[in-house]
Amino acid sequence: MHRSETRELAACAECGAEIVAERDRGYQFGTGAALCFACAVRRGGSYDERRDRWTTPPDVSGLATPED
Repeated sequence: MHRSETRELAACAECGAEIVAERDRGYQFGTGAALCFACAVRRGGSYDERRDRWTTPPDVSGLATPED
């Protein structure tokens, strides 16, 4: 895997699913942490498709971040 590709990948902090930045609508938080779309919605997040952004952030309390 090329170094540039590793920057585009993350694992969901809740379920461990692979998140690909160019393909998936994950929610990034902290330094290098992310939630997959399904987990972000399950945690109360709301995504506005038209504006292509999270309008209500998901609750990330209790989730570990890479620096933890």
